[in-house]
Amino acid sequence: MAKESSDQTQGVPSFEYNPATQQQPFLFELSRPIEDLEDMLLHEFAGKTITMNEIYRQHHVGRNYIQSNYKSALLSLEIKGIIDVYNPTGKKRRKGTFADHLTVKFPVKK
Repeated sequence: MAKESSDQTQGVPSFEYNPATQQQPFLFELSRPIEDLEDMLLHEFAGKTITMNEIYRQHHVGRNYIQSNYKSALLSLEIKGIIDVYNPTGKKRRKGTFADHLTVKFPVKK
């Protein structure tokens, strides 16, 4: 169903029909869903250490976000230096990847 949505802003499916397309967008597009997801994750998981898979399982219900959106948001937060990410297997990660088993440590809310 996500692939059939007529609109995907930053890869997040809208699950709705939207007459605007990439070729003919609306004049003002204010939606930044990946950044919104980053903020939600920082707020809801503040001070916690949890795997990517558990983050997705606990947070995605009732939201339009798909698993790849969570990985994009977490990778962005890691690149910005906001979260710490650990590989419990000890193996080195390939650049730009975010596996389900990775452990994420969120900062304490200020």
